[in-house]
Amino acid sequence: MGKCRLCLKDKKLIKAHIIPEFMYSGMKSEDDKNIFFEVTYDLDTNKSKPKKVQTGEFDKNILCSDCDNRILGSNYERYAQKSMYGKGLNPEIAPICKNYKNPNDGAEYSICTNIDYGKMKLFLLSILWRASITDRKLFKEVSLGKKHEEIIRKMLYEGIIPEELEYPILMTSFMRTDNSLKNLIGQPKRIKYQNGVNGYVFLIDSIQFMFFVNSINHKMPEYVTRTIMKKSGEMTILHLPNGKELEFLKAILNK
Repeated sequence: MGKCRLCLKDKKLIKAHIIPEFMYSGMKSEDDKNIFFEVTYDLDTNKSKPKKVQTGEFDKNILCSDCDNRILGSNYERYAQKSMYGKGLNPEIAPICKNYKNPNDGAEYSICTNIDYGKMKLFLLSILWRASITDRKLFKEVSLGKKHEEIIRKMLYEGIIPEELEYPILMTSFMRTDNSLKNLIGQPKRIKYQNGVNGYVFLIDSIQFMFFVNSINHKMPEYVTRTIMKKSGEMTILHLPNGKELEFLKAILNK
């Protein structure tokens, strides 16, 4: 028995993943185990170090079965799993993504529409929230503080859909680089901008998820407000140019 961090009730707690398993279930090694590279960052030296990991990160002290399976699982994860990693959605509600290239600078990006803003944003925020409340070493740099943990907890538990500039989320990818960084999960990295905005970057299988915290009180850069997830169901994914993956690649090759 213990106190569930989502419903705040004393219940039997279960072994709950921090990052849902479906986000890395395709990362298979030769012996068919979920082996991927965990890359840890040193913010002082700006160096990274890889380590092979054979299982997903979980915590048996944060969630009860009902909150993990019904509230987070049925309400948010099921939609994200089908829309991002599967083909189980009705075509009428499935995301539609189109690729574009800027003729001026050659920058590539994808625009996805028909996204359920509420479900997708709350799903991604659930990862940020779980990473903040766990004591697992991989997520040691993620610390939202009690105020933001409670705000996001209430959003998740009560299904409150945040505004676009409440914890905005930006996605970038390494899919266009020579080495797309598939089969790699990086230790979440804390970022801080000159205007006082804090945030966190999660690298999961070629995709970088950038979460901005405190941004409701700060003016965001135009490129952020233009590309973050929108209530209209639109989301832009920026494809990073070749070479941006080299820092990660060198860390893996030097393992």
